[in-house]
Order: sequence, then C-alpha cells, then structure tokens
Amino acid sequence: MQGLGPLTKQQLGFTLIELVVVIIILGILAAVAAPKFLNLSEDAQVAQVKNTGGAFKSGINLARSVWAVKVGSGPAENLPVYGDTDDTHVDFNANGWPAQHFYTDNEASPQLDNVDDCISVWKIVLQNDEPTVSDINASDETDYKALYNGRVPAVCIYQYSDNTNLSITYDSNNGSVVVDSDPNS
Repeated sequence: MQGLGPLTKQQLGFTLIELVVVIIILGILAAVAAPKFLNLSEDAQVAQVKNTGGAFKSGINLARSVWAVKVGSGPAENLPVYGDTDDTHVDFNANGWPAQHFYTDNEASPQLDNVDDCISVWKIVLQNDEPTVSDINASDETDYKALYNGRVPAVCIYQYSDNTNLSITYDSNNGSVVVDSDPNS
C-alpha cells in the first residue's frame, strides 16, 4: 500500500466549535419559538371567553324572541322560555330583556339590580350551569365571577376566573352582550 501516506485516526465526536454553533442555533430557535408556545394558553382563554359570550348572547336573543312573540311589550314575570317547568322561566324588564330568574317572587316590573340577578340570568340563559358562575366575593372555584356594576344600572360583568382581564358584559337596558377579549387591558 504505497502512496497512502501516514494513517490518521478516525474522528469519533464533535469539535468544540461544532457544539458551540449547535447550542447557539438552538438558543436562537428557543428565543423565537418559546413566546409563540407560551401565548397558546392565553389564546385558548380568549377563545373560551369569546365562545361563552357568543352562547350567552344567543340565549339572550332567544329569550327576547320568546318575549316578543308571547308578550310584545312591557315587563313579564315567570315567562316560560326554555320549557314548561318553573326552573325554565325568565323574568323580563320593561324593555323586554332578561332581568332575573326567581320564580318564587312576584314583581310587577322585574329589574336586574344586584349580583344575584346577574347569576340567575347567567344560569337560566346557559341552562346547564356550564360554565359555572358565582359572586365575585365568593371563595368557591367557578369559571366566571359575576359582579353587578352599580355605576350603570342593570349591567352585569362576568369576569373569567383564569384571567380577570377577560370578561363578558351584559346590559339588560338594551340586551347588549360585549366580550372584552383583550388579555392585556
């Protein structure tokens, strides 16, 4: 075997320079990709609140449609909207929007005027207590916390428990349902 020259050892590993280059490339990828993956949780929360707000608005509109057909104007007490049993009846304010759900009382003109009314409207409109709701001051674990906005009469705010910057606002004066889906507000 002439002309082969001196025998060389076969390389069995990476050089230090190769390892440093790979580490730098992985670091750059992690710096670019990590924020995208971390933001997925926040995106899921925003989607959850938007979906719940849409379902809530649909329920409000359905109740309003039943009121328009059966009553047409003025307040209504214990109007059967979602079925014939007492627990499916809704109380409507003078504007024809769901204001509460208490089939044991007898009000001439039901009003949405406290946090219990906010909770009762949520539960009757969404029908299956999912997602769950409780008073903002309650210590229990629920999906949303309800609060009554006393500054603006007849307005409820439902804050998403996992991110209190996300909320759904219901105004029973005009039936508007607004989803605040800006997690940084």
